[in-house]
Parts: sequence; structure tokens; C-alpha cells
Amino acid sequence: MSSDSLSVSSDISDPSDVEEAGDSKIVSNIGELKVVDIPSGAHETASSDEQSDRSEEQLSDQSDQSDFKSPRDQKRKTKSQKVRLKDGTVVDLTPPEKLLKKAEAKAKFLETKNKPEEAMKEYMRCTALSRLVYGDGHWMLASSHVNLAYAYLRLRGLAQQAVHHAEIARTLLLSGLHTSDSQQIKEKLYSTLQLMYYVFGRAYTVLCTYSEAEQNFAKAEKITSERGRASSREKRKEAKEMNIQISVAMAKLYANQNKHALGQSYFEKAITLIEENHGKESLQLIPVYQDLGKISFWIFFWYFWYFFTPAELEQSKGKHANHDQAVEAFLQAHQIAVEKYSGQSEEVADTAHKLALAYSESATAEAETAAERYLEESLGIHQVLHGPHHPKTLAVQDDICRLLLRTDRTDEATTTLKALISAKIATFGEWSEEVGDTYKLFGSIQMSQGQLEKALKNFKKCHSIQCNLYGASHRKSKATQNTIDMLLQSPNLAAKEGQTKAGQLKSRPRFNATIASSTPAGGPKTSMDY
Repeated sequence: MSSDSLSVSSDISDPSDVEEAGDSKIVSNIGELKVVDIPSGAHETASSDEQSDRSEEQLSDQSDQSDFKSPRDQKRKTKSQKVRLKDGTVVDLTPPEKLLKKAEAKAKFLETKNKPEEAMKEYMRCTALSRLVYGDGHWMLASSHVNLAYAYLRLRGLAQQAVHHAEIARTLLLSGLHTSDSQQIKEKLYSTLQLMYYVFGRAYTVLCTYSEAEQNFAKAEKITSERGRASSREKRKEAKEMNIQISVAMAKLYANQNKHALGQSYFEKAITLIEENHGKESLQLIPVYQDLGKISFWIFFWYFWYFFTPAELEQSKGKHANHDQAVEAFLQAHQIAVEKYSGQSEEVADTAHKLALAYSESATAEAETAAERYLEESLGIHQVLHGPHHPKTLAVQDDICRLLLRTDRTDEATTTLKALISAKIATFGEWSEEVGDTYKLFGSIQMSQGQLEKALKNFKKCHSIQCNLYGASHRKSKATQNTIDMLLQSPNLAAKEGQTKAGQLKSRPRFNATIASSTPAGGPKTSMDY
């Protein structure tokens, strides 16, 4: 490569440092990347290699500015340069620059159409074409590897592959000193570096390497703040969008480490940024509000479980700020869904279900009434959209049964469970975990009502399903067996169980070790004996 081609230095300096060396060179240090400005006088003595590098940069800029609507429109814009040989083989002579531009646009298009596997193939094709167009040491190849790493993480959820390609990109970026006379190229370099650290942070979070994830998120956050101050209006908006993603990712990282206070602060920061960029009714707020509600519940239960006895904890339910804040967060998410979607939409049903579960954590009568109302709303929407046998419909009915039991409406819960068992058998199969859990819940209700014989029957059904799914040595199977043994300590059940076993032994045919032979012992065998 020429002296003006882009490379990266391995020296690491503070991103906030900016060194000025006269009018000849300005070096900006961000993260692990050094970008050098070339004075305008250098253009007069540029060699043919430098002109080639600038033409590549212009081609990259044009590819980013092009709007892609569909692969069909792309085919109309770019004429195919295919030739057919005498033997019938078709050879594509389209330059790799055009193929790269087409692959990048097609990957984004397929991702918007919810076709992850086809999009992954295009991202892989972009990496191969970038190597052909720019060479092995160019920063654009590193950018392509970062995009591929992010695609692995986003579309397939494969953290290890994401780390692998991000490490390739980091090696390429640290291979030398990248120089450029274009502010746009420097912005793309910083964007690549920022996305690389973000991918590292997300991937290490999935791999439970929390310390490295936190370090990489901190680097990405620092670059975001630098870009937000020095960039154009469009780039500052892009930096804010990236800052939202980093804030949500860091909040989830701290939540995984049980650092709930830090996680809550980053969720609140993400909500503030989303409201500033997209308004207070943005759909992006729904998952963030729901995550904020979950982490607020964790803070509430952890605090009172640590400082109070179980009796005091039960008395303090529903009377403290963290619980109210959690319910308010789920309520905000549901209100946004109602305003943005139609009344019979799946998003409204899901937010209503989660809001109902948040209300049900409180012991007050008002909260239980609100929980039942939102559960009925969610159930009605799911039945209209999916029917009575859909898994989401059955999950809402499960929660309704538990709420009925908590409010001492046992008869209603029993009636609902009888219909629920047949629906679950039709949906999941007779030997499924969902059916086994329903039998166990049914047996618990009957045991609390004193119907020990019916309870034993349902617990045995649950135990047979669990043994079939997990084996007799599994903890769930052992717990159910312990319940069965406890029930059998009752004199009436023990006597009936003994009579049942005796009847089974009496009806069983006697075992005879002697097997009658159809042919006499000894003597030669004939063909009829075979």
C-alpha cells in the first residue's frame, strides 16, 4: 500500500486527546485508532496509486448514498455483464465494485423483509467482495468483518462467531496508521470502530464475560460522545441512535450481574434519549419500559428479602416506590401499544398480559382487580387472533387460574383447569410438560380441598409424564414422587393402594418356568421343524 493508504497504529491513547502539529498534519486519537489529515498541497503531487485510492473512496461514498428499494430495481439500474461461452457456461464479468454495492443493498433489503438466512449469505458475500476490491489490509475489509459480526449476533444469535469476526476487524484496524484527507472517511472509520466495540460488548455479555463486555461498552460510549460533539448534524443523530443501543445493552449487562441500580439508571437514560429523538410515543419505548419494570421488581424483592423477614415482606408488598415504578413502566408500555396499534393486535395483547402480571404481584384488592381485567383483555384478543388452542392463549388462561386461586375462587379455577387440560392435550400432546404441570396444579387444588384420592390420581399422571420426559432421577420427578409418598401416608389411601396392588397380583397369571415343546426331545429335525 502507498504511504497515504489507510492503516492503524497499535499505540493506544485517550480519545479526548487532539494534537496539532503546525499546518501540515492534524492527528485525532479516538480509542485505539489514529487518523491523520493530509494537507491540501499534497494533492498536486499525488501519484496514480493515490488517485486510485481516492477513486475507491468515492466509490464507497456513492454506495452509501444510493437508496435501494428492491433487488428488481437494482437489476434495472445495473446492467448485467454476463457472457455465454461455446460450451454453454455463463461467466459473469461484472466488476466486483458493482457486485459489492449490490450485495450490500440486497443484504439490507432482505433483513427488512425478515429473511435472516438470505441476508446472512449476502453479508458473507460482502466480506469476500471487500477483500477483492480493497485488498487484505484495507480498513473497508475490517468494516465488512464488523458488519458480518453484527449480523451473526443480530440475525443468528451466535456470539462466538461475532467475536471471531470482530477480532479479525480489530487486527486489521491495528495493523498500521490510517491516513485520509476526507472527513467522511474518518467518520466511517470511527463508526466502524464504535460498532466493533459494541459488538464485542454484546457478544461478551451473551458469553457471560462481563468484565470484558463492560470495558468494550465503555470504549464505544466514549467514541459516541466524541462523535456527537465533533460531527455534522446527521452524524450526531446517528451517534445518538448508537448511544441508545449502548445504554440498553449496558443496562442488560448490569441486570445480568445483579447490579440492579446501575441497570435501572441506564434504562432511564435510554428512555430519555428515545424521547428526545423519537418522541414520547415511540414504539422503541415499549421493550425498554418493560425491561425497566422487570428490573424495578428485582430491586423491590431483593431489598425487602434482604432486610425484612418473610412476614414483614408479605405485609410490605404493594406499598413501596419500586413496585409502583415497575407497574407504571408496564402501564406506559401498554398505553403506547394501544395508541400505536389497533385494539385487536398482538402487541396490545402482550403488553396487557405483562401489565396484568405486574399488578398481580401486589396483594391489594385493587391491584388484583386490575390484573384480572387486563388478563381478560389479553385473553380475548388472543382468542380472536389465534383461537382457543394457541400457546399464548393457554398461557394467559394459566395465569387466570393462578389469580383465581389467589383470590380464593377455587371452584372457578377448577372449572377452568378441566377445560384447560383437554386444550393442552390437543395442542402440546398428552406427554408434554405443559400437561404435566396442569395435572400437578389440579392435584394441589384437590389436596387443599381434602380430596386426597383424586389428588393422588392427578399427581401420578404428572409423575408418569415427568418420568417419561426427564427420567425418574430428575429433580421434578423426585419432588412429585415425594408428594405422592406423603399422600400415601394417609391410612385410607394406603389401604386402598394395598388392595389395588393385591388385586393386580391376583389377576396376574402364574409364572411357569417350564416351556412346552412341540417336538419330542432328541432325534433328527425335519424340514417341518424349522
